[in-house]
Amino acid sequence: SLESTVAPGGNSSIASPTLDPAMRSAKVDVMPVSAADETFFENMQVVLSLQPTPGKRLLMCIGLYVNVAHGIDESVELQFPEQVHPLAVLLLSACLEQAAQIDRAAKQAAAPAPATSAAAACHRAATQVGASFTRVGRNYKATIDGTPTRLRQRGRLKVSCRPSGAGMTLKVRPVARGRSLRSVVGPRLRLGVYNPLDAAGSATLRLTFRR
Repeated sequence: SLESTVAPGGNSSIASPTLDPAMRSAKVDVMPVSAADETFFENMQVVLSLQPTPGKRLLMCIGLYVNVAHGIDESVELQFPEQVHPLAVLLLSACLEQAAQIDRAAKQAAAPAPATSAAAACHRAATQVGASFTRVGRNYKATIDGTPTRLRQRGRLKVSCRPSGAGMTLKVRPVARGRSLRSVVGPRLRLGVYNPLDAAGSATLRLTFRR
């Protein structure tokens, strides 16, 4: 298990231990560490990036949440600062930046997201935005061009989730039958957590990666 503390308006990226080459799927338990963290977690978003199928010039993101609906604001034009990282790190960083920019735009518009019943389900917001990726040595940089819209393309990864106690459990597997998880996501599975700007405080989460 790994623990991460996320401040209001901040994010955290967490990587799994090295994946077994034979693994076809993985589960991730995301749980508030204490009762005091549970209220904050209801408003947080767990973020994953989907590697697009070859030839698709897209950034594809999935946001998972328990309580507050994180809508897709198509008026937000994603501004992503130039960064050079391994591709998996770059994709997740861009998805976390998108979550933050949509949140900031909602706060500026004074339009709070509608609440859903706490822990009733594990909700998701899947987005896509035009992007290109340029190789720089062994790493990549991204150029994001456009505004996020509802995901219409098929990624290489299938992500589902369900509420589990005060947190959630994610299941991740390749879309293509017979593929190992490692062949799609690389040696480690990475996910991020975003804590909204108006959160009342920091929250500590415990993430457990398992088969």
